[in-house]
Amino acid sequence: MIRAHKVPFQQLWKFTFPFYEPAGKRALSVAALQISKQLHALNKFQVDCTTKKCNIRIRETHSYLPSMGHGRGRMDPYHGKCRRDPKIESILQRLRHLSAGPLCDADKSHRHLASTSDDPALKSYSGLSLMCPQTMKLRNHSRGYPNVMAGIARTVQLSRPNDFLAVLYALSKVRAGDVLVVNTSGSTRAVAGGLFVTEAARRNLSGIIIDGPVRDVEDFDGAVKHDGSLVSVYSTSVNPYAGTVQFPGEGIDVAPVICGGATVYPGDIVFGDADGVLVGSAEAFETCLHDAENISAMEEQLMKGMKMGVCLHSMMNFAEHLQLRKEGKESSLHFKDLHTVKFDGIDPVDLSA
Repeated sequence: MIRAHKVPFQQLWKFTFPFYEPAGKRALSVAALQISKQLHALNKFQVDCTTKKCNIRIRETHSYLPSMGHGRGRMDPYHGKCRRDPKIESILQRLRHLSAGPLCDADKSHRHLASTSDDPALKSYSGLSLMCPQTMKLRNHSRGYPNVMAGIARTVQLSRPNDFLAVLYALSKVRAGDVLVVNTSGSTRAVAGGLFVTEAARRNLSGIIIDGPVRDVEDFDGAVKHDGSLVSVYSTSVNPYAGTVQFPGEGIDVAPVICGGATVYPGDIVFGDADGVLVGSAEAFETCLHDAENISAMEEQLMKGMKMGVCLHSMMNFAEHLQLRKEGKESSLHFKDLHTVKFDGIDPVDLSA
């Protein structure tokens, strides 16, 4: 009888079965290969033999990891096709109509609530992470079309710096709407360029984020997706020298990666625009969505008012707030049209309820 169990805290499966007759490692490898295919895993395994039993250990390296906590389990394998949760699709669709500013304002508000509230539901808020805006730069800018990236993180960790074979492999596995997130292990030479970005556009990816160099930046503006928008390309640097293609690495979505100073888990949601890149779990983004949409709607109304000649200061209690603060009294800066949001200096608050 074959017994199977998962090695705790590892992406490993261990299969043990008795064997009393001599068996070569080739035969055992064939058995391991068959088991790995049933697990939807890559053919990476090791065989340990004794006189009475055989242990086959198979490392899981398939693209869609099971749910293991933060950021995991957003997608699952089904006959080789991605079945994305309709709830996740709804979140992504709503995010594509937002910008980073309102999301950050909403995140700031919920972090404040989580730190001051006794409600377990509020305290469980995990928050959004911002990739370092000083180093992680958007390398292409759309002309006349909102350059908003919102998709599912597919993580890649280079096993050797300055070698992009792992990126090329990952590019063959990603699907429409994904965001390829790459830690280059400190690479100083480009691991992606115009060819990769153009292929990403053909596959309808949302974006590529490289913690390291890219090249062929002028070609990025021609990487147009099916809907007419661009594949957003972020990187921490640019170098016209390309790396090598010799080391395949461990695959895609094997583990979380550090990118732009933020930890990105396979299956996380990644959002980006010209202001920066945010990453977090679907639950964190869902928590922020309503407030962010509210703030965005309010800002649109203010923009319309100013374009019609209305002074920004006249649309808020600026004079009263300034005077009260000069006197050391508590006050909140808010807008006179209380249909949307009041800012109290820290938190946006919905007043429509």
